[in-house]
Amino acid sequence: MKHVLLLALCLLAASTAFAQKFSTKQGGHVYTLDIPDYMTRTYELNDVATLQYYNNPKEIYTVVIDDSKDHLESLGIKFASSEDFLNDFVADYKTEFENRKLGKVKTFTANGNNHAQVELTWTEDDQDLYMLITMVESKSSFYKILSWTLAENKKQYKPDLLTIASSLKD
Repeated sequence: MKHVLLLALCLLAASTAFAQKFSTKQGGHVYTLDIPDYMTRTYELNDVATLQYYNNPKEIYTVVIDDSKDHLESLGIKFASSEDFLNDFVADYKTEFENRKLGKVKTFTANGNNHAQVELTWTEDDQDLYMLITMVESKSSFYKILSWTLAENKKQYKPDLLTIASSLKD
């Protein structure tokens, strides 16, 4: 009986040790995003991002760029949906790199917002990279959530990237 109890405690401790923890982080002044606790805030990944997190040793990065619909319309730009916004963005994104492959667009709703999402892989400086690109449409804004890592880490971090991408609350 003692061995069964000890085995059960060991299994519980092991499963707890590998579970990823997430904390809700505020971006800009109007939205929140769930970010894994192993990522740290930075300001050096993108000049226009309102939220940026990374873990350099793990080679995982996330940035959020938000665009007010009013501001876009004042520039004469209007998108019909998050999918339209995504297609416009990815048409020219990373096209100069080798082995650029764009997956199939997936649309879904989360937290009352419309999402369009696509996976992108490419080679840059002899490294194969993977990015999950998610566009979120809220009532007042469009958000670009760009999360990337080394292609070899895709399987390990994709669940976390999907959690990040679907957690935006405006």
